[in-house]
Amino acid sequence: MEKLDNILVCMDLTEMDDFLVNYAAFLVDRIKARKIYFLHLLQSYDLPREILSEFPDMKKPITKIIQEELEEKVAASFERQEAIDIEVVVLEGVKSDQLLQFTRDYKINLTLFGKKVGYLGRGSLARRTMPLTPSSVLLVSETVIPKIEKILVRTDFSKISEIAMNTAVSLGKLTGATIFAINAYKIPISHFPQYSEEDEQRLQRRMSKHGEKEYAKFMKKLKLDPQEIPCTFLYDKHYDEAQILYHHGLVNQADLIMIGSKVKSELANVILDRTAEDLAEVEKNIPVMIVKDRKQTLGFLEALFD
Repeated sequence: MEKLDNILVCMDLTEMDDFLVNYAAFLVDRIKARKIYFLHLLQSYDLPREILSEFPDMKKPITKIIQEELEEKVAASFERQEAIDIEVVVLEGVKSDQLLQFTRDYKINLTLFGKKVGYLGRGSLARRTMPLTPSSVLLVSETVIPKIEKILVRTDFSKISEIAMNTAVSLGKLTGATIFAINAYKIPISHFPQYSEEDEQRLQRRMSKHGEKEYAKFMKKLKLDPQEIPCTFLYDKHYDEAQILYHHGLVNQADLIMIGSKVKSELANVILDRTAEDLAEVEKNIPVMIVKDRKQTLGFLEALFD
């Protein structure tokens, strides 16, 4: 598992920044991060000289003015944290390109985005770049109280689920959080054209039993005790796994939902696991960490774009 110690926080100069800075201060204090960047991306533009001449007092570039404002905001929340290296960066250019280049060049392993529930904004930059950034991604809304006491991990027994579980365990050790898992299974009803409600219930019981065996093997491989990290097996009848995970997280008061996601291509797009994308939607306000395999993601993107 890659450490989450080189963190990037994406700022947009809105009220959301205050919540992101506060959450970032809470997070780095718990996980003992070594470096954190606060990045604002400024779309490229050229102002005509006749317009600039109307502002003779503007002796500094606008990037420098924004950087100083953000440095002041960040310093207020990080004044007691001397152990961490903090850097505020303002870049001008195509936002998505600059962000992806930054995460690659600086080997970022966790990127924080704001997910606005009440504030205006659609999070278009996050949606465009989440599949492409090699780092794991953490989405946090302004309604969240900074705490990590319960972590819900989605598992489908895959390799990326192993990485997500190991990340959750490491995070649990650092924060003292309890961890619980969920497996949402589907039943291929099309294979049983004439089935009754009783048949469906029987299939659910069998699928749950099968899931328990698979989970035991999964945890044994990771050298973890399934009794210490219990797993709930739920029937995804309507093929809406994200809603099942979110509801389970709400009922059990989870402070973080962790889900492993591999990138894949679909026509002209690069996309995440569908459940990860659905959990990133605005209306779901439990923080979501989309865990990635950095090497796999970089290898995929190199093969795709080279």
